[in-house]
Amino acid sequence: MAPGPWQAASHGPLTEVAPGLWIVDATLDLLPIGRRMTVWRTADGGLAVHSAVACDDATMAAIDARGPVRWIVVPSGHHRLDAPRFKARYPDAQVVAMPASQARVAQRVAVDGDYGRLPAGGAVTFEPLAGVPAEAVFIHRADDATETLIFNDGFMNLPDRLPGVKGWVVKLIGSTGGPKVTWTARTFLVKDRPAYAAQLRALAARPGLRRIIPGHGAVITDGAAAALAGAADRLHRA
Repeated sequence: MAPGPWQAASHGPLTEVAPGLWIVDATLDLLPIGRRMTVWRTADGGLAVHSAVACDDATMAAIDARGPVRWIVVPSGHHRLDAPRFKARYPDAQVVAMPASQARVAQRVAVDGDYGRLPAGGAVTFEPLAGVPAEAVFIHRADDATETLIFNDGFMNLPDRLPGVKGWVVKLIGSTGGPKVTWTARTFLVKDRPAYAAQLRALAARPGLRRIIPGHGAVITDGAAAALAGAADRLHRA
């Protein structure tokens, strides 16, 4: 499909959350849950863009100033909205996705391969989500050994209430109420709940864990380990 014209979303600034790791928070027209682009510097000196968001000229210039965009990381087949626009803007960038998501992603933009193509040796590594074949978690490790986890829909952190009728619908389906694996994720993404719960507990036990960047909702900077462990407990009981 043609990418369409560059149409900037309503979004906030490019914000550094750790050395070589930035986020941009944006709105989502369909539901009031927002969306988030995460950008990191790779071992080859380029940038990887996770869950791409088309931004205004000033923000795109700020991204370009930090390095060439070489990797368009599509986090699932349902997070491909602006991936075609990024590929048109950065034609030399490679598009990567999990194998289980590639067919759906390829409906909008050609896929070059999976996350194994990303340069090795940088600050960011990844783990496929156990029991969630469509997604992975990315792990940023800073020079001081503190770590940031980057999720997609497999882990969210929406508030108790969201505005409007659409916000009421999001609450009705059980996606609000803090850090969790939502009902939607449990129903449509998670194929093996015990396996995923075990991985969440293993991630919670990482000694350097400092923050979590969820797919939707607020970044968690306090109690990251407890948030993951609590989500694992609820998932195991669900």
